Amino acid sequence: MKLTDVDLNMFLIRFYFNNNLFKQTFLTNDTMSMTTILLFFVYCYGLGFTVSSFVKNSENFIERNLMRLGFGLSLLPFLALVLNIIKIPSDWRIILVISILYPIYFIFKNYSKLDFSKFTKIKITKTNLSIFIMLVIFAVNFYVYGSGAFNYPYLEDDDSWSHAFGVKYVSMNNNVFGQAAAEYIRYINSYPPAYDILLGILHQTNDSIYWTMKFFNALIISLSTIFFYFFVKEFTGNKNKALFAAFALMSIPAFMSHFIWGISLSVPLYFVVFYALERIKHDKKWWIVAALVMVSAFTSSPTHSTYLGIFFVLYYLTKVILERKILLYHALAGLGGVMLSLTFWWVPMIMSSSFADVLRSFGFKIGSDGSALGANLFSRGGTGDRVYTFQDFFIAQKQNMINNPIGIGIFLSLLLIIVLIYTLFKYKDSLKKNKLSISISYIALMAVVLFSLFSTYVKALWESKDQVEPIPFNVFFSDQFFLIVSLAFTVLALVVLVITNYTYKDFKDSYLAVTLVWFAFTFYAVNAGPYSFKLSPFRAWMLLAIPICILAAEGASNLMAISKKSVGKAGMYAVLLILLSGIYFTSTQQKIAVNTANWPPGAFWASGEEIGAYVWMKDNLPSNSKVFTFANNGPVIGMDMFSCHWCNDIRVYMKTGFNESTQDTHNWLKQRNYEYIIIDGQTAKEFGPEQVNQKVKGFAESGLFQPVFQNQGGVIFKVA
Repeated sequence: MKLTDVDLNMFLIRFYFNNNLFKQTFLTNDTMSMTTILLFFVYCYGLGFTVSSFVKNSENFIERNLMRLGFGLSLLPFLALVLNIIKIPSDWRIILVISILYPIYFIFKNYSKLDFSKFTKIKITKTNLSIFIMLVIFAVNFYVYGSGAFNYPYLEDDDSWSHAFGVKYVSMNNNVFGQAAAEYIRYINSYPPAYDILLGILHQTNDSIYWTMKFFNALIISLSTIFFYFFVKEFTGNKNKALFAAFALMSIPAFMSHFIWGISLSVPLYFVVFYALERIKHDKKWWIVAALVMVSAFTSSPTHSTYLGIFFVLYYLTKVILERKILLYHALAGLGGVMLSLTFWWVPMIMSSSFADVLRSFGFKIGSDGSALGANLFSRGGTGDRVYTFQDFFIAQKQNMINNPIGIGIFLSLLLIIVLIYTLFKYKDSLKKNKLSISISYIALMAVVLFSLFSTYVKALWESKDQVEPIPFNVFFSDQFFLIVSLAFTVLALVVLVITNYTYKDFKDSYLAVTLVWFAFTFYAVNAGPYSFKLSPFRAWMLLAIPICILAAEGASNLMAISKKSVGKAGMYAVLLILLSGIYFTSTQQKIAVNTANWPPGAFWASGEEIGAYVWMKDNLPSNSKVFTFANNGPVIGMDMFSCHWCNDIRVYMKTGFNESTQDTHNWLKQRNYEYIIIDGQTAKEFGPEQVNQKVKGFAESGLFQPVFQNQGGVIFKVA
């Protein structure tokens, strides 16, 4: 869905002067909201401290404590699943006790040895300065996402209203394995529930599901900046590359909007997972931490849980090839994460429903008899899929998709091209020395790539291979020229790196080879729309952004090294300023525009006046008032009211009660303690305008219902 253009200057003015927006975002209800925020950090830090207590942490005080938030964030939904499996409710008080149990024990046991002066005597080293700058980037990122989320007084699009059901269900029932969840909650059972579990636990300590979903969704996405920085720092061994990559991640339009869905949790956890995997080189016991933090990432989103598995396999195989040994502890981490997620979620789901139902929750096409519909089992399209051109990547737009924006931007694209060229230039001696082996390897690998692409190319987005006529190779090559050329250069750089690794003892660019593998895969994944094998291609843009930002940091480092060698530090800083300015004007502005625009409220609404009725309800009725509707519980719950969406008697009456008399309706509502009823545009679409007008008239004349709000989109009655 496209967005209207946003004036960046007005956004910058709001950044400094809009105090009302600050209050709306952070202080919906002073005590409750601040308590929930505090508890969020206590849960995360306490669990993170506990799980990392037996491994060798970073020597940097700030790094090890910030990453504990990431470990705890990963463990929080997993802990709730474990509790539910053993029939213990995921109540916030139980979560709190478990979170702080070990930290309190640690403090009492080691109190005499603790040096609390570390909190007040943090030295301004180059590393700490880099971290402080990264935290500024995080703060700006959080403001962009948070202010954009609260720019309009409703939840956006359709997914968020459905997630509201799951969040409310978890907050009230403290369990995701109930039959009601399986039947009536779309994003719980058998859909992976980690996202709704997390928000549901947080919603237990405040009265606004609207605020909980918007605030913490924006916060979790923004935490990507912190986790990504420390991952890249560990991955590359270079804090400057990590800092530039973090700025690139904040700027690149393709990496996540503040859209409310499970992917908002799964992708930030990628960086936590790979940080833990990278720490294995310091302490083998990190494989246990890596396995544990994988579970929530594997149980938060069907598509991106799958993508995480692919990312891990590519990471592992590339490292095995480069290091020429079986990486046992990395393998144990991956196997452990999969086994834990199977044990505590996927196997129970398969047992309670069926394997076919679980696959359907992933969006795969499964026949009524449970069989896969041919190759369609591996062909999972997305609602926003299309064929992309060079311009879609190179030129970022201020009008974009809201769930998964596309585009990279001119300067980030140029840095990507530069790093591919520079890699070949850097290893030109290896190219000459290993000309034959590089040529044979490159030709063989590209032959495999071309054959694989050609044999699975269907041209049409929504058809399978057996539904289309054979496509000539020249047509395929012409259609997919941009993809083929891009992969050809990437594969060449990758082959050079791998063979150089085998011939030079002091090879230090292993991380670059892994990144290029990730880039090649995600670049195909984004462009996989007209191919048989795909997994929601338009949702892969945010994953493509990950290797691009790492490669952009590498390209920037290369350019600055060249300029420093040529004209000194002044030239290096000049290049840096040009790059930062160029990225800001060709990527950052566009990302800010998309994420601070007014987003649509969803396709199910009957009119703008109907939205206005629900906004009035949210702003004027007491939170969690029981409000009945004959049409759709999503807006009721999403606007901070309550109706038991998962209660069978409520759902039955929504379908049958409209035709009952006014007195019978009143009696039914009173018996179930409903305080209000709303007759809206969706009700008119469901039962007809004339019948709805008669219903409203009957309510108003009966004396049993008192109208408290009315416009062209809906009437809200208080049950007398």
